[in-house]
Formats: sequence, structure tokens, C-alpha cells
Amino acid sequence: MAIRDYERLDISTGEVGKGDLFVGPGAHQVNLSGLNVLWSGVDTVRQLFQGRLKPELLAEVAAAYDTGHGATISVNNTLFYVMSGRRGGFRYILQNREYGLTILIQNFYAEADSQGTHVKIETSPRWLYERSSDQIHQELMFWGRSFLTSMEPSGVAIHLAVDLQGWEPPSDFAQSFVTRAKTVSVHNGISSLEWESGSTINGRGETYTFGKANSLQTCIYDKSKEVDVSDKRAFMEGIWECAVNEQSFPDSCYDPEKPVWRLEIRFHHRIVNEIWQGTEIKPIVDFAGAVPHLTGLWRYALERNRYEVKRDLVHPVWTKLRDDVSFGWVAPSLAYKRVKKEPGCGNEKNVILAFGNLLSVYARNHFNPRQAWDCLKTSGLWDDLSAYYRNRGVDKNELFKLIEDGMIRRRLLTKVAS
Repeated sequence: MAIRDYERLDISTGEVGKGDLFVGPGAHQVNLSGLNVLWSGVDTVRQLFQGRLKPELLAEVAAAYDTGHGATISVNNTLFYVMSGRRGGFRYILQNREYGLTILIQNFYAEADSQGTHVKIETSPRWLYERSSDQIHQELMFWGRSFLTSMEPSGVAIHLAVDLQGWEPPSDFAQSFVTRAKTVSVHNGISSLEWESGSTINGRGETYTFGKANSLQTCIYDKSKEVDVSDKRAFMEGIWECAVNEQSFPDSCYDPEKPVWRLEIRFHHRIVNEIWQGTEIKPIVDFAGAVPHLTGLWRYALERNRYEVKRDLVHPVWTKLRDDVSFGWVAPSLAYKRVKKEPGCGNEKNVILAFGNLLSVYARNHFNPRQAWDCLKTSGLWDDLSAYYRNRGVDKNELFKLIEDGMIRRRLLTKVAS
């Protein structure tokens, strides 16, 4: 059955297909004139860069890190705290929350002096808000070049957000939400519940999250409460107070006494890659490449993850948010689709974990690097492992060196060979 929307009507002009009056089956009417979009924009960018790390700067970072807790380093006249980045898959994190950038450097799964995805830059909402799209792109490129030679952007993750007033999710929202995501979580401020799709929850939630962080994730939450937790109320209210509608103009339509809800769509860089590959458009590997498609990506996400009145009938709130919200560019006339995942794609973490575990087994059994190499070739992992490193610019000679170094580390620094 095809997905259907309520009919739209502009009661002031009589124009069909626009307006805030929605008429559904049985002449059921929903008037959304009280729903106000206060802001829409990019909330987060995570930019990946590949290249070779500059050894002098890497040595400075390593030396600062070795000094212990509270270590700092100045890069481009900007002071950063230096911390471990292991949880994020990198060796070091440089963070300056006041400036608004977090920079992860030296990929754990590639040698520091080899070509690899060695830099990941995460932006804060304020950093993005204070810059134009061109400035965002140019400054991200500048920071990438600061750490890498032969630098190239290699992927981008985007979080798109809309803040609204005049509507909030009803108690049965999670059960009326259609998504392919298997993981759903609901938080009500006191407790939380997470389940595989198909379960139910009673009561009103304050945060609804559909999908995992490494995929296409939809999140709806009470932003007016979150800004107090994150200490961003003054910043966000300065933005919301600029919102107007036809009835309030020239005054703001923001009501500080009412809650503000945020709908946020989070595109992991893997999902962005799958979309541009499946749609057969120019690769989207940096923020500049994503900008013309932001509105199109938003609509793509809301078509596949949607709030319904009943089966295959989209709720008017979702129709309005899908069709009326723009991110600076008109949505291209494209049928966005994700490329079908080929065997071995999207399981990079599993490949690396299996690789590390096999090296530990080989070291425990006193294999030499050549024996480990030959066993890996017949392990069933070889094709995926070769593709993983080939995509990161690591040739077979470099892969053999990684295996050799991995075996040595396990014998000298761990107990696997004892």
C-alpha cells in the first residue's frame, strides 16, 4: 500500500497543497496553525580527513599527552586540552569547548606514518551557527591541513535539527512511529527504557531515539529542558526569539512559557556514503558537498522514519515538518536511495576485532609473521580485511608490516605469549 498524506488547504487563499489545515479520511481535520518552527539548521558536523600525519606536530601532541592529566597544546594559536581518544578509535583528542572544536588524531587502526584516516573534527552547534556554509567548509579544511600532508576529506556526518513549539509527542508516539531501526529508547527524565522494535511503553517521554548512532538516527526531545542541562539556554533563546510568523510579525512567535521540542536527524558518515552511492550523485565527502543536499536528505529521512495516524497514513505534523522545513537549499529533484550493502560492507568494526583476536591467538601459539599471514589468507577474513585496508590506502606490504608489528607487541607487551 502506498504511503498517504492528509490533504492540505490554505484557508486564507483556498490553495490546495499548502497551508495549515489538513483534511484526512472521513473529513477528519487537523489545524496546525499553532505549530511554529523556531529554527532549523545543522547542529553537528563530523568531518573525516585522510592523509599522512605531520610527524613534528604529532610528536608535540604525544609529548603533551605524556605529561598527564590537564595537558594542553597550542595549535594555530588555539589552546586545546589533550586527552586519550581511544574510545573514539583514535589515539588522541584535542578539545576546546569554548572555541567549539574537538579534533581526534591518529587512527588506532593505521600506523602513524602511513596514509590513513587520521583526523576527525567534530563541531559544536555554536561554532556552526556563527559561520556561513563556505566558512565552515574552509575552516574545516584549514584544520585538516594543519595536521596532515596529502590531506583529503574522506567522509562527513551531519546532524540536522528543527526546533518547534505548539506540538509535543503524545503518550503513544513511539508506537505510532514507523522505522526500520531495531533499537528504540525512551527517556522520561527519571527513568529510561530501551527495546527492540515492537515493544511498548506507557506514559509520556521526554526523549525518543530511534536507531543507533552509527546509522540513520531519529531523535525527538524536549530541548527547553536540555538547554538547562547543557547550559545553552541564553544561546538558544537568542535564536528562538528571532522566529516570527504571520500573526506575530514583527514580534517573535517564541513563547518562553511553553516547551520547545527538537526533531533531530543524525546521518552517520556511512549512511551519507550509502546515499550518494545509491543515488549516483557526486560523492559527498565534505560539508561543501553536503550543503546542496541537506533539504533532500531531511526529506529522505522523514519519508523512511515517520509518525503515522494509522498504517501508511502520515500524521499531518510529520507532513508539515517534512515538506515545509528547508536548510538553505531547495531539495533537488532526486530520488534519494541508499546503495544495497554488499557482503563485507558495514562490518568494519567486526573485521578489526576479529583481526586483533586472531593475531592474539597466533602470538600465543608462537607463530611467526609469515605463518600468521598465511593463516589469515585461509581464515575466511582475508577478503574483508584486505578491502578494509585497501580503502584506507594501505597496500599489502604495509599490511604485512602491521601484522608483524602486531605480533611483536603482543609478545613483548601482553601476556598472550606467556
